[in-house]
Amino acid sequence: MRNVCLFLSLCIALMAMAQQEPPVLTVAQHLEDYDYAVKYIEDNYSGFSFWVVDSTRADYEATKAHLRDQVERGERPGWDAVSAYTGWFSDFHMAVSVYNGNPFAYFKRSIMVYVDSIQEYRPTAVACKVTDKTFLIRFPSCGGNPDNKWIKNSVKQYKKSRCENLILDIRGNGGGADHFFYPYRELLYDHEAPYTAIEFRNTPQNMAYLKSMDWFRGVQRAAVEHPELEFIPLGHGTIHNKKRDKKVHRAALIIDNDVASSGEEMVRQLKATSDRVTVYGRDNTLGCLDFSNVSRVQMPHCGLSFGVPLSRSKALPENSIDKNGIAPDVRINLPLPTRLTDNIDEWTHWVASQLEKE
Repeated sequence: MRNVCLFLSLCIALMAMAQQEPPVLTVAQHLEDYDYAVKYIEDNYSGFSFWVVDSTRADYEATKAHLRDQVERGERPGWDAVSAYTGWFSDFHMAVSVYNGNPFAYFKRSIMVYVDSIQEYRPTAVACKVTDKTFLIRFPSCGGNPDNKWIKNSVKQYKKSRCENLILDIRGNGGGADHFFYPYRELLYDHEAPYTAIEFRNTPQNMAYLKSMDWFRGVQRAAVEHPELEFIPLGHGTIHNKKRDKKVHRAALIIDNDVASSGEEMVRQLKATSDRVTVYGRDNTLGCLDFSNVSRVQMPHCGLSFGVPLSRSKALPENSIDKNGIAPDVRINLPLPTRLTDNIDEWTHWVASQLEKE
């Protein structure tokens, strides 16, 4: 199963858009942008029926109508109203690219802004010894940087180091595609575990988007064969490796609130398949995984886009990640590090000391 959740690259793109100047539009054009976005999300968003239920429908309808009234009266740009509208869902994958602002400003859940508290927060891929017993692999993205070659080589470097313990530091890993973390899952695998399957909302627009992606051809075929189904399932069975690699004695996974999407899926799969992994962190992960495989849809006039997750986790509603994120097994009760780049920071040294206690 291939799960594509490009949260990190999405954030970069949205922040870049924030530097541009907005076009001059008429009220009618602003209103058309707003109406277009609302209808598209209602028709295609995989999480719509999760968030809009009997207990929330009145608030949703009131919010939607109030924002539309503001646009129609010329009190608010259409794109800003769409940003506030998507914020109602608290799904960071839906964020609107914005002009001169914060794309997450209207979201009900806040993001921990580490760049405001850490002198230099720029987690960078690194593979090196921390001590003679503990090796560090910092893996800050599932988006292709570092690439597959670097990832596989980092595993080789660990094995050559003869260290018995491994720290996988994924702070700042905002996602990308799941397959990038598979070499680490294989290294730490102890036993099989069930996949958390997903299902795609079956709409013409969603299926048309998936045509460009070879690994979703089965979903498209099922949509043609079963047009009556609102959701098309994908993924089943178990996560299974043929053998267990015994080189790692103890392993730590360091997380923070910038871990999202495929980064969170990495945490979930490692916890499910490995008995040697302990998750360390001060903060929970972001909570941006329940609704994934995001298409970007452009509004007709302003040139900005909004995200529409096409799939949802079949673990819902009982096992939602988005509501609270994933909590660490061990809370790190230390100040935030002074600097986090390609260095061995204070947290890494502390986690290494915990691994080496036994």
